[in-house]
Amino acid sequence: MDALALPLERYLSDPALVPLARKVEAGERLTWEDGLTLYRSPDLNGIGAMAHSVRLRLHGRKAYYVVSRRLSYTNICYTHCQFCAFQAKPGDPRAYALSADDIIRELEKPENAGVRELHMTSGHNPKLKVEYFEDLFRRLKVRFPSIHLKVFTMIEMDYYARISGLSTEAFLDRCVAAGLESCPGGGAEIFDPEIRERICVGKKDARIWLDTAALCHRKGIPTNCTMLYGHIEEDRHRVDHLLQLRELQDRSRAAGYQGFLAFIPLAYQNEDNELSRTHTIHETTGARDLREIAVARLLLDNIPHIKAYWVMITPGLAQVGLNYGADDLDGTVIAEEIAHDAGAKTPQGLSRQDLERLIREAGCEPLERDNLYRVY
Repeated sequence: MDALALPLERYLSDPALVPLARKVEAGERLTWEDGLTLYRSPDLNGIGAMAHSVRLRLHGRKAYYVVSRRLSYTNICYTHCQFCAFQAKPGDPRAYALSADDIIRELEKPENAGVRELHMTSGHNPKLKVEYFEDLFRRLKVRFPSIHLKVFTMIEMDYYARISGLSTEAFLDRCVAAGLESCPGGGAEIFDPEIRERICVGKKDARIWLDTAALCHRKGIPTNCTMLYGHIEEDRHRVDHLLQLRELQDRSRAAGYQGFLAFIPLAYQNEDNELSRTHTIHETTGARDLREIAVARLLLDNIPHIKAYWVMITPGLAQVGLNYGADDLDGTVIAEEIAHDAGAKTPQGLSRQDLERLIREAGCEPLERDNLYRVY
């Protein structure tokens, strides 16, 4: 397996990172204070070298991707998130809710040939109850039996369970019986309650996200996890968020569950949303994006995979992220709405060939995976 030459200290220009590098070499867990040091150190390349050493230890030069399709079944949302430009209220000319027939017709289009994973996250539409999802999932699995259904943020699942008059567990059981196979990691935002009050007032209780993720783990449903960064949060809020994810993963693993498969840092997109109109928030920089990938790889020692999500940070920077701790470029996506409505200027999708070229040019080996990181 490839590895960076030791000691890692030779890659550092900031003496404050030396104790952290020694912990990384020894496989020791980093602390809260270490997390703050990683965010505050000026030595981005040194942090990247430490994260890359962990990535090489875990995965060598392997870099994963999936042939996927993003699709949102509705943009109607009664949960007000100040950072979102995707949401629409009933009566808004932009508002839509897709039927099962609409979604099947969309997936039958030629550009979706070969899709292995359907990733669906959407608004919180009170007209969509559990029966809608049961019918949708059953029909999708009949028409496209080889497509993996990855649906619902933890907040969506809680919302649709409540309006269906069900416990979250009962809702999840019915959806799994109909064909649901895994859940993405969105909706986590930042766990700090004061920040949630200011950026996602309609889903301000972070315990809902964490408890629903724990439920999925107990049920054997693979999930990912995320963090939204680059808005009004501070270093301490991000460290707290990452360590809460690590703690939940510890509990799930200790109980014998698989837990989180991957962590995805999500860069805030600052166009056409309330948060950017009421606060001066600049676009995240390349340095900021690479630091988030690297810090995540160093702090989340119990989550196997770190994604560099090209949709939000550009394909080129995601490629660099493969040498800053990331081992996954996500997928082909094909048509992404939520980030692009908020100002993302990246392509709507990338081809399998695009992703493999990016991975190879970063000095890595491209591997097409399924949702459980089994290689095709």
